[in-house]
Amino acid sequence: MKYGTLFYVLCNGQVLMINKFSKRENDPNSGLYAIPGGKLEYFEKGTNPKGRLECAVRETFDETGLLPINLKLRGVILFDNSERIFDDWKNPEGFLVHIFYSEEYSGKLKEKSDEGIPCWINECDIKGLSKSDGDKKMYEWIKDGRFFVGVIKHKGKSLDESGTFVDFFNQID
Repeated sequence: MKYGTLFYVLCNGQVLMINKFSKRENDPNSGLYAIPGGKLEYFEKGTNPKGRLECAVRETFDETGLLPINLKLRGVILFDNSERIFDDWKNPEGFLVHIFYSEEYSGKLKEKSDEGIPCWINECDIKGLSKSDGDKKMYEWIKDGRFFVGVIKHKGKSLDESGTFVDFFNQID
């Protein structure tokens, strides 16, 4: 099992994304659009309560040049890859991912990073972008606006609809 974060920033009707059209070895989103994110470092795991938040900030800055502000935890997803087949990913472990959300950032967008080309995409255009089937579900869940916990499961190269599910929770102040 691997652990990571993703960051969904929505600003002026646009979502920050990474165009990953360059093929990269061992990147399951290679050739697709994705939101910024990445793996937790050792020191960001476990009992460090700010570790996931720090990872989201670090990965977003590294990939886009933007520094997220006022992040809120929006959800947690288990990407269950136990029965998934990838073209270019030799060790398809599961990923437990914390998803953060914000409408604020500082900094200037990079022209390119090791992950691809950071860009702003109109929110209404996300549905038509080339992205993984699991990410399509994730975007639906994020758009709901409530905190969620979900599982995205594949069988072979297809999304397993019966094994993919989500629970939504109302925020408690």
